Amino acid sequence: MTRTNPSAASKHTEKRPRLGLALGAGAARGMAHLGVLQALEEAGLAPDVVAGTSIGALVGGMYAAGKLDRLTEVALGLDWKQIARYFVEISFPRSGLIEGNKLTALLAEIVGEVELTELPLPFRAVTTNLMTGEEVVISDGDLVEAIRASIAVPGIFTPARRGDDLLVDGGLVNPVPVSVCRTMGAERIIAVDLNYGRVKDTRARNSTVKEKSALASQRPNFDAGQIFEWLERNTKQFDIELPNPLKAWMERHALPNVFDVLGNTLGIIESQIAATRLQVDKPDLLIQPNVGDIRFMDFVHAGEMIEEGRRAAKEALGQWKENGSELPDARSPKNASRPKEERRGV
Repeated sequence: MTRTNPSAASKHTEKRPRLGLALGAGAARGMAHLGVLQALEEAGLAPDVVAGTSIGALVGGMYAAGKLDRLTEVALGLDWKQIARYFVEISFPRSGLIEGNKLTALLAEIVGEVELTELPLPFRAVTTNLMTGEEVVISDGDLVEAIRASIAVPGIFTPARRGDDLLVDGGLVNPVPVSVCRTMGAERIIAVDLNYGRVKDTRARNSTVKEKSALASQRPNFDAGQIFEWLERNTKQFDIELPNPLKAWMERHALPNVFDVLGNTLGIIESQIAATRLQVDKPDLLIQPNVGDIRFMDFVHAGEMIEEGRRAAKEALGQWKENGSELPDARSPKNASRPKEERRGV
């Protein structure tokens, strides 16, 4: 058996900076994270630690567990009917519109029961203490429960209880968790900010106005009216009829639905906080997919967002090279594989 020279291994460790990946908040826009991770892998960049906020925690947690392919498959298969099944529940909890049981069941089906401390790649989920406003970084316990706490958008999802704390979306305090990666020991950090492009005239997507309009016209028609038709069909067995005033209100297409109102409110807060924090605590490489025009629940556009994530990551990496900077933790692509699912038992 060939043994590794400890001194040589030590030198290699010293030469290679510890790389952290900070995945930001952004609801449905988070599907762009999938494309970013694909591009980083193709470039031979494999993080040593990952931190995620909200949808960034969902994607980052699945990545750390070695389930990125399965998550991508689910995302690409989503249509409005499936979105309604996962996000619309026939109950109205006092502290949020959605209890989140169906979504957590889906995540548990993908990843199984796994503790954060058992993951092959160190991972942290960022949340907010609802009562104190403090940032709470989850480093142990069940992975799905940690993700559920981090994605608990106030008013939409009910808060998650962890001990005596009530936890909600981490985007309220740390939308792009660069600082968390630093506390995990990262020396170089790649961050992904999903708030870029929320202001319409900041930058056009990589296409002309005509091309963008044509692309928008090809998007599936996803609206509240379809969700309520689905709900009505699926509640007849319970003798539940949706009130006509409620249906009429939800079908006023000129007005945003409740998910957009609450989601956009949080998005505005997140974008302001992220802009400030990224100026103070700058990552070594900032990737900003232009997905600001994607609405809170627009998971049906996952394919488009994945491609935009890939494009933005490749563009950022290209500019990094052009500036003569050394890529953080560059490895050969064949050696930069994503985390594999941990085998248990013999």
